[in-house]
Amino acid sequence: MGKTTKPGSAKNQDASSKDGEASDMAAAAPPVPLTVDVLVSELEKSRRSLSDEFTALLNASLSPFQSSLESIHSTLASHTTTISEMETALTDHSGRITELENEVTSLKAKLTAASDLNATLGSAVDDLVSRSKRQNLRVVGFPEGIEGRNPREFISDFFFKTVKDVLSAPPEIDRAHRSLAPKPRQGDRPRPFIVRFHRLLDKDSVLRWAKEHKELSYHGHTIKIYEDFSAGVARKCAAFNRVKTSLYKKGIQFGMIYPARLRITHNGEHVFDTLEAAERYLQEHIQDL
Repeated sequence: MGKTTKPGSAKNQDASSKDGEASDMAAAAPPVPLTVDVLVSELEKSRRSLSDEFTALLNASLSPFQSSLESIHSTLASHTTTISEMETALTDHSGRITELENEVTSLKAKLTAASDLNATLGSAVDDLVSRSKRQNLRVVGFPEGIEGRNPREFISDFFFKTVKDVLSAPPEIDRAHRSLAPKPRQGDRPRPFIVRFHRLLDKDSVLRWAKEHKELSYHGHTIKIYEDFSAGVARKCAAFNRVKTSLYKKGIQFGMIYPARLRITHNGEHVFDTLEAAERYLQEHIQDL
């Protein structure tokens, strides 16, 4: 009995037969000739393949650098902001420093003016204090306690008995007291007397007599009589002591002019306001005498 063939199976067998025949024909076909277009096409394929590979490799290699660059960029941006803030602060500080410098300059000018004014006022106060003492004398050398309970009577009697050739009566004394220093211990130098005359004429007469009579004593105690100047004027007068000592040793006449000017009588009369000027004159004109 013969086999029955289905219609579908026959079609599939026909298609398989055709594919096999095509494969055999392709295998049996001659190779495609190598033309320029084919070569260019193959090279383009290779270029694209290499380019893709190179790009992928390059991206993989640069990825860490990209992260580092992003970090550097972020840090740089932060530093830029900080620097900008510092520049703003510096500008503000510079303006404040300029203002302070201007204020310091102004304060220096005010300080100079205040110093000048203070010196002027100090001189005026010294002058007023000294003028308030015009009728005063400072008497040095009396032992402590010798005046008893009535220093005014004691000192008035002393002046009248000692300077009686220029005083017609005991001088009227407004005040007489020891200086305000603490009472000295036994054996220390006694405090001077501060004596205020009621009449300026009596005071000038006593002082003039005392300058003419250098040696004055009372019960064996050497007594000296001076003008009663303010502390400032006294310091200025004391500054000339070295020059006055040299003049005294050379027998040259000198004296003090109120408030603190040295007068030298040598080849005429010369008046000096400062110690430097007096010393210069002494060296140039008197030192070799």
